[in-house]
Amino acid sequence: METTSARSVAFPDPGILAKRFDAFLEQRGIDRQAVLGEAADQGLGTPALAVAAGSVLAGFGNHRSDLDLLVLVENDRLTRFPIQSHEHGMLIDISVRRASEVRDSAAGLRAEPWPRSATVTEAGWNHRRRVINTVSRLALGLPLIATPPWDGWLAGLRGAWLADAVEQWFAVEAHRRAQAARWLLDARPMAAAVRAREAVVAALNARAAAGGELYCTDKWVGEKLKLLGDTEGLAVLRDVLEPPLTPHDRVPHCLDFVDRTVGTAEPLHAVLRWAIGVGTTPLDDRTVVDRWQLRALETFRRDLPPQDSDAVIWSGPAGSDPPDDVLPLFVHDMVWLGLAHPEPEVSA
Repeated sequence: METTSARSVAFPDPGILAKRFDAFLEQRGIDRQAVLGEAADQGLGTPALAVAAGSVLAGFGNHRSDLDLLVLVENDRLTRFPIQSHEHGMLIDISVRRASEVRDSAAGLRAEPWPRSATVTEAGWNHRRRVINTVSRLALGLPLIATPPWDGWLAGLRGAWLADAVEQWFAVEAHRRAQAARWLLDARPMAAAVRAREAVVAALNARAAAGGELYCTDKWVGEKLKLLGDTEGLAVLRDVLEPPLTPHDRVPHCLDFVDRTVGTAEPLHAVLRWAIGVGTTPLDDRTVVDRWQLRALETFRRDLPPQDSDAVIWSGPAGSDPPDDVLPLFVHDMVWLGLAHPEPEVSA
């Protein structure tokens, strides 16, 4: 699902963002200088960028909302550093990031083909989710501090390429969760119903992104659909949020909607690798696989990769089923499922 697009994307007008931000602060008796102080006074370096972001700036916030600040600093020793402040009588979530690392990760969204089997791992998947979340919040937020050349870099995030990346992320995630629902349905029908519901929510997020709503979180999908006037999408959302009392009926219904909304998963392949926390113990004719040493199962295979390996345990076209001696590993949460384009064969 690699995409290239020439579509025009309308990002929020800075004036509208400023009005939302100032109205939020005024209701709480706080001025901008106090917020700027939170951005600049964390003792981690002078901000290259400080952006007010989150649901308040996206227009979804309410009286219980907190304020999100993304602060980028030039500090080689800094990794991820979340801070919470209650100094002004409300919660301000301050996320301080290393500027060059965020810049390089954002460039990777455009430069690296995705998803590819060789790089689709659980850690890599979570990294991409975090990067898309951070970059989309920066692009949709209100700059409070923007020093050269970071002001120009920030402006460059506001392009059609980002809309493509957000839509692609949600579309692939919808198919990944749909695949999980199919495999779980017979053994764990209620878990399958939950995954099918999540697949529909992801598909609706992809649909909202295609309409220009790029706020990258499941939480506000209903608000995004409202802004787009998508009454059909809202009806589907209400439908899937009902308790899944009949999973064997509800799951196919949900998965049909996923395919109709984001297309089929072809040509993606399912990729299974060990989940985090898995241990393996080979025996004479079988292997005992455990998770965090809290639960375990036996499989009559001795050719499985070592427990600390990122090797692929099984891969096949999306929609196909893994072998009978591999499927229980998925059902019992011993392997992680990704979706990827198959690697091209190399001619001898």
